[in-house]
Amino acid sequence: MKEDKKIIVELLIDVEDRENGLDIISFVSDPAIQSNFQYFSKQKKKVEFKATDNEKRIVTGPAMIPNQEIIRLDAQDKPYFVFFTPETVEKCQESFAKFGKTKSTNLEHSESNLTDTTVVESWIVNDSENDKSNSLGFDVPKGTWMISYKVDNDEVWEKVKNGEALGFSIEGMFSEKIIQMSVEQNENEDAYETIKAIVSNDSLSEDEMFDKLSEIASKLK
Repeated sequence: MKEDKKIIVELLIDVEDRENGLDIISFVSDPAIQSNFQYFSKQKKKVEFKATDNEKRIVTGPAMIPNQEIIRLDAQDKPYFVFFTPETVEKCQESFAKFGKTKSTNLEHSESNLTDTTVVESWIVNDSENDKSNSLGFDVPKGTWMISYKVDNDEVWEKVKNGEALGFSIEGMFSEKIIQMSVEQNENEDAYETIKAIVSNDSLSEDEMFDKLSEIASKLK
C-alpha cells in the first residue's frame, strides 16, 4: 500500500557555537506563520506572558516549551512539524546567558534591538506543580524555560499594558534532525488535500489559516 509520511524535525543547537542557536527573544502580539525555523511563538494553545509586577514593570512567561509539535509548511505547502527536546530547551537557556544575549530583545522580530529591557529571571521548570510558574498562574510542562524581563522601555511597557504584546517568541538558527513516521496514505490523504486548499485560499487571514491548519494537524498520526 502506498504510504505518505508525517515529517517530524527535531531542532538542535551547539552550545559552543556563538553564531547559531538561540539569538533573540522578541516581544510579540501574534507572529505570522513562518515557513522557516526562525520564529516559534504562535500556537493554537499558546501560553501568553503576564505582568507579574506592575510597579517594577516585570513580565514573566515561557520562552520555550519542550516536545511541542509546531506545524510548518514546506515549499510545496505540505505540512511538517518541528520540536525541541527538554535537553535542547535547557541548552538554549544556557547559551542565551553564556553568550550575553540577555539584552538581545526586539519587537515583532524587527531588526532593531530594544533598549531598557533586561532579563532578571531565567529558569527551567523541574516540577510543574511546585514550580514558581504554577504560583504565577502558568500551566506549563516540566522542562519549560521560563523567563522574566524588567521592562524600562516605555513603548514596550505600553504594549504590555494595552495587550498589544502578549508573549515571547524566540529567534535563531538551529540544526535539524529529521524523523520520519510512516502512516497509510488513505488515512491522511484527505487531510493533506484539505491543507493544500487552505494555504491556497487568499481570502483567509493568517490567524484563520493557522487555526484551520492546527486543527487538521492535531488529527494526523
